Amino acid sequence: MINVLKPPKLNKGDTIGVVATSFPFPVDKKNDYYKQYKKGVAELGIMGFKVKEGQNLGKAKWWFAGTPEERASDINSMFADPEVKAIIVHDGGQSAIATLELIDYEMIRSNPKPFMGFSDITNILFALFTKTGLVGFHMDLLTYGLGWVWQDIVPNQKEAGRKMFYDILTSTNAPGIRTPLTNWECWNKGKAKGRLIGGNLSMLSSLMGTKYFPKLEDFEGNIFFWETNNTESYRIERGLYQLKYAGVLDVISGMMIGKLPDIKRTAWKGFTEPTPKDIVLTTLKDYKFPILSEVDFGHKTVNIPMPIGLMAEIDAEKLKLEGLESAVI
Repeated sequence: MINVLKPPKLNKGDTIGVVATSFPFPVDKKNDYYKQYKKGVAELGIMGFKVKEGQNLGKAKWWFAGTPEERASDINSMFADPEVKAIIVHDGGQSAIATLELIDYEMIRSNPKPFMGFSDITNILFALFTKTGLVGFHMDLLTYGLGWVWQDIVPNQKEAGRKMFYDILTSTNAPGIRTPLTNWECWNKGKAKGRLIGGNLSMLSSLMGTKYFPKLEDFEGNIFFWETNNTESYRIERGLYQLKYAGVLDVISGMMIGKLPDIKRTAWKGFTEPTPKDIVLTTLKDYKFPILSEVDFGHKTVNIPMPIGLMAEIDAEKLKLEGLESAVI
């Protein structure tokens, strides 16, 4: 079983490092994308944090933010920098997996800090958790989340987002019962208590079978959470079967599913196209664990932080999620 490593808490005035591990950083200051980045930085300022940009921020190669070496260098440098107290990824993308073999896990174990992001960043969160035990801060990205979703998609939830973001980094108290921001759904009744573990379903599938994916015993009795977006519906079924065949679904105590926006048709016209709920319940028909769905994490939503490795409790029928321990010390 992985020994969980909690980082020190942040205080107002602390510096958060910004890195680009996946999609390139916006360098054109007249572009809306850059303006979203600046809005994200402004949100950190409202919460009382300073920002320090990675040395290689702005690099680009193909569809990612510089070479794997450049991106990993910024990750390592931020963990080694005593001025930086936490690290946030600018945006998701498709290529964080290429940095994993270049990350200095021994150094990070000696300098634990919150590393924040989701989607493609699942790769790094899982690698850090597997190799060092560091709590995975599965929460909003800077440009995509704070700078776009908070401002344009669900601006009415911005205040709630700020409080959750700030509290998970600064409070040594357990989060307690999470107040739903939207309508959650019970897809299978029951209660479960265990460590939170999960992330983006496609990224988890990519990591499975590698040294960066936790052992089966590390899923024992835990609450597995996942989200996905902008993908074909068959990928949901495929990802769940991968988890089933790997034995993960046999040992978990419960499941949480986040938002599933922009799921695309798999079938040709004329065939029946199932909903994501149909796919999940059909694929998981032999399992009795509770399933709490449409929870506020993932894409196009303000993210309730889902700290990988920490104890939580769910009651699917009551639409209840309770965080039982702090993410920082």
